[in-house]
Amino acid sequence: MPSGPNAYSHRWFDFFHVNISEARTMQETEFIRRCAPLPDFHRLVDVCCGMGRHARAMSRHGYSVIGIDRDVDAITKARALAGGPIYMIADVCDYRPDPGAFDVAMIMSQSFGYFDATTNREILGRLADGVRKGGRVILDLWNAEFFVAHQDRYEFTTAGGVVQETKRVDDDRLFVHLEYPGGGEDNFEWQLFAPAQMMSIAESVGLRQLHACTAFDEATPPSPTNPRIQFLFEHCRA
Repeated sequence: MPSGPNAYSHRWFDFFHVNISEARTMQETEFIRRCAPLPDFHRLVDVCCGMGRHARAMSRHGYSVIGIDRDVDAITKARALAGGPIYMIADVCDYRPDPGAFDVAMIMSQSFGYFDATTNREILGRLADGVRKGGRVILDLWNAEFFVAHQDRYEFTTAGGVVQETKRVDDDRLFVHLEYPGGGEDNFEWQLFAPAQMMSIAESVGLRQLHACTAFDEATPPSPTNPRIQFLFEHCRA
């Protein structure tokens, strides 16, 4: 049976998560470390952490990490892999960190924007409140410009076979339908954020933008040729 929107199936994890290269994880975590270097940024929460790929890597580098995800199976696997982080089962819509509990809050791998505009802003506001003044919030999002230009049906080869993907953008939302070899499908949708819009939303919850970039490189500005965009914010409210 098809899964509901934004409910990651076992097939998605098998095709897209298990075989992520160590080189990719290293590139992404080196970016996080540059954005929030030790010792000033020690306490980190990885929201929507999945099976803990980034959480484990950051813990190995000396950060104190808590990983949050609503998927019980993903958290079970993350705990089995161990590596240092503490993991909690919680839905991002309900998760409310204590004020100033962390130096850094991050949502990686396009796991922000699943909900309506009001809910997305509320989630960002709670993350902002959860970091101390001067703390950092890192978001790794889909790039709106890229997907406006890449709407159609595609197929791409993974280690498990050829996956069929259909993408469309309606207003400011991206809809993705995946069909897996041998049967099974997933459906996802996200709110897309232009850089100026994201900066405005962040400012409304007490965050100041420090960087907007792509390719996990602070010197590379967002580009319509790259599907991902990274934002770094600083908590500027007392």
